[in-house]
Amino acid sequence: MSFCNQPQPKKTSGTGYGPTSFRLQSPDAIFRHLPMHEGATFLDAGCGAGDYSRYAAQLLGKNGRVIALDSVKLSVETLLTQEQEDGMAKISGLVCDLTQPLPIPSQDVDIVLLSTVLHIKAVRDHAHAMFSEFKRILRPNGVLAVLECKKEASNFGPPLHSRLSANDVEALAAPCGFRKESEHLFQHSYLACFRLT
Repeated sequence: MSFCNQPQPKKTSGTGYGPTSFRLQSPDAIFRHLPMHEGATFLDAGCGAGDYSRYAAQLLGKNGRVIALDSVKLSVETLLTQEQEDGMAKISGLVCDLTQPLPIPSQDVDIVLLSTVLHIKAVRDHAHAMFSEFKRILRPNGVLAVLECKKEASNFGPPLHSRLSANDVEALAAPCGFRKESEHLFQHSYLACFRLT
């Protein structure tokens, strides 16, 4: 799955509040594997600083929609106060716990990006509930993309015992009806893409 004919967005401002893995790899390398198209709805689950949300908003254009979710109110508020350029998709933000029912209608989202969130124990312990919600909100041909740090020792990122391999992620997502469609390796991370079975 590769979607290479996307316009190159401008650099994001990087002025958000919260953690981000955005600079661990080229965002182009991630987004070329996602079905980003004019008018799509993109969910940034655990948006942190909001870098992925802003990048997606540039790709989706004025008819697209970006929903940024995070449990940290200041992260969402800071993202929503950043100026949006002409031609960008509208970004809406919600403060919520990803492991609880999400305030999003069923079959309303084309792409869910869960970026460097699943290694957090409190999230991983409730992965079934979270993936069940992703299944509910995704459209029938939607994509769930999970970006995590590789399961190898490193002097940054989560400790090794918290890291998940792509197979670990698949084992958590499969019982909720997801099948891994592709896996893409980067220097420090990987992107696993899933579709509903």
